[in-house]
Amino acid sequence: MLFGYIHKMDAEKDTSVAQRRELEHAGCEQIVEDLAVKGQSDQPELRRLLEGLRGGDVVVVCRLDGLGRSLQDVVHLVQRIEAAGAGFRSLAEAIDTTTAPGRAVAQAFGSLATLDRTIVRSRVSAGLAAARAEGRIGGRRPKLTPGQRSAIIEDVLSGRRTAAQVARLHKVSQPTVSRLLAPYREEAEMAGIRRSTDKGIHGSDRIAGVLPVSALDERVAIVGTSGSGKTYAAKGLVERLMDRGARVCIVDPLGVWWGLRAGTDGTAASGYPVVVFGGRHADVALDAGMGSALGQLVGTHRIACVVDVSELGSSAARRTFMTAFAEALYGVNTEPLHLVLDEADLWAPQRAQPGGQVLLGRIEEIVRRGRVRGFVPWLITQRPAVLHKDVLSQADILVSMKLTASQDREAVGRWIEGQADRAEGKRILAALPRLGQGEGWVWAPSDGVLAQVAFPHIRSFDSSRTPQRDERLATPSTLAAVDLSAITAALARTAMNTAGTRDDVALDENTRAVASDVQLR
Repeated sequence: MLFGYIHKMDAEKDTSVAQRRELEHAGCEQIVEDLAVKGQSDQPELRRLLEGLRGGDVVVVCRLDGLGRSLQDVVHLVQRIEAAGAGFRSLAEAIDTTTAPGRAVAQAFGSLATLDRTIVRSRVSAGLAAARAEGRIGGRRPKLTPGQRSAIIEDVLSGRRTAAQVARLHKVSQPTVSRLLAPYREEAEMAGIRRSTDKGIHGSDRIAGVLPVSALDERVAIVGTSGSGKTYAAKGLVERLMDRGARVCIVDPLGVWWGLRAGTDGTAASGYPVVVFGGRHADVALDAGMGSALGQLVGTHRIACVVDVSELGSSAARRTFMTAFAEALYGVNTEPLHLVLDEADLWAPQRAQPGGQVLLGRIEEIVRRGRVRGFVPWLITQRPAVLHKDVLSQADILVSMKLTASQDREAVGRWIEGQADRAEGKRILAALPRLGQGEGWVWAPSDGVLAQVAFPHIRSFDSSRTPQRDERLATPSTLAAVDLSAITAALARTAMNTAGTRDDVALDENTRAVASDVQLR
């Protein structure tokens, strides 16, 4: 198929019409145009054309300067066309790479482009050498003077000001401050690792070597494809919360968080006293009618728990439970509570299914306005494009692990644009598909942190690990002890109180039955 291409200036309407006629006369079956905008080099229509080329296709232009802005651009684009197995034809210069003479001319142009680059580089190098000999250094004037740079480093490393504060004070962007501090933080991190060799996994004062511990009290979003290590990384952060004695509630639709109760070796020695509600490893079993009672229990008691909804059956049953749970929890909670929502797109999808709008509203309420009621929501998802944008946009810190789908990277890009740093965003988005397991970019604008990290090993049992072929995963022999008698009694009282405040008789009887069942367990 012959594709015609026109790259026109805004004032070249008549010329564009003439080029279109010429291309049609040459037999082009499809013609695309790009409008050249001053100061921009993007050619979106040409890019889409090149991505869709197949073997045997031919790209036709009226003249060479209609393909690229320079000889190097033209040669590069012709090479891309040939790499796709397609041909290139320029009518004015009679170049046709589908013929032997045309390929020879294209190779000659490539040689000229290489020579041109070599000449330009030699001239630039000579100019820079002459400028240095005279004591001048080329390039833009630095944004910060040496004195300002020293002041920023001293203020942030001493703790007198945050990176965000010094960025505002000196009228520069936070990434500028982050790049300035990076080598000093790396040196401090390595020194901290040397000092903490006998402190265990969580002995460092910084999370993943970059985040201050205070960042744990901010809203966090962790995104990444299945198998990228996002749940593993989140477990490490939750362990830091547990070390501080924080109230934590993890909503687990996958049944993978119960391992917090045991250590890496499968014993209770380094496990955490986390109550597991529901799932195959439940301390207290759940059913779809217990959402309100459990929400009130979690919201009024100082416990750390996993709410495992993986065994509730249908998606409708899980939504029913979560709607009542979130509503009750939001209504009674008043003290700091870290609410970790794994697979957050199930509870706050971009397009809610029938019956899911109420749950979406409850989660959005917790994420957007829950801070005054003590909520610190953390969101984990493998599909940020499916998570509701008004929920994802509320995250103060973004941890982005491996993402391959363009839609998911675009969702991350929208979050980055909200932080007003597109240049850094493009660099990070391009790197996401190449990240290894356990690696991720941490972006905390208010803390002045933008860094690629490898998350450390957790010290609890890795119950989310995918088994290898023919492997049977070991089950912990013992779990950390929890006071189940107090928990079940409190849940029973909560269920009975909930039943006593309802007017609906059928619902009242159901809730009383749930309470009785809990007491029996």
